[in-house]
Amino acid sequence: MQTSREPQLLRFRLRQMFFVVTVLSVLCALLVVTTGAWPLVIGFGSLLVAAHVGGNLIGTRLRDSSQEMRNQQAPALGNEADLPAIVSETVEFSELDLPDTTPLANFGPIGGRAFGLVLAGTLLGAALGGSLIALTIGTRITWPGFIVGTISCSVLGAWAAFLASSFGTIAHHAWRHANESGK
Repeated sequence: MQTSREPQLLRFRLRQMFFVVTVLSVLCALLVVTTGAWPLVIGFGSLLVAAHVGGNLIGTRLRDSSQEMRNQQAPALGNEADLPAIVSETVEFSELDLPDTTPLANFGPIGGRAFGLVLAGTLLGAALGGSLIALTIGTRITWPGFIVGTISCSVLGAWAAFLASSFGTIAHHAWRHANESGK
């Protein structure tokens, strides 16, 4: 008995998300920089393209997950149903001659050092961001705008510190593992 699968409509990768955020940032900058009727033209054109791409994405995902489409694809794959092919011979796990598992595959807590670095990044981001906002915009910003800008800078500082500490921890772990295995 085959169960029906739910279509994955909003499934995306990190690279796609960064691309969309970049495009949205550029479009928002264009809306602010341009004058006259151009912001309306850019906004409407962007919404039109986004609706077209979104509609095609949802339609394609719904079509590909339909039972009729899966029935059409099953004979082309050589299966009666959409099931993985079964290998006739069995191989023991010990016979595979696999390398030792590295500790990089282990999941564990981040640790107190990383938490401290993230907290320091948060404070540094708030201090630098607040100072930069005060120096560049000065009296032209309201207090709520200054507070939101400072909080945004602190979040960016925390994010950068988390990425740096995670990368540093993983690189240190990999370096230690490489030096231990070489002996």
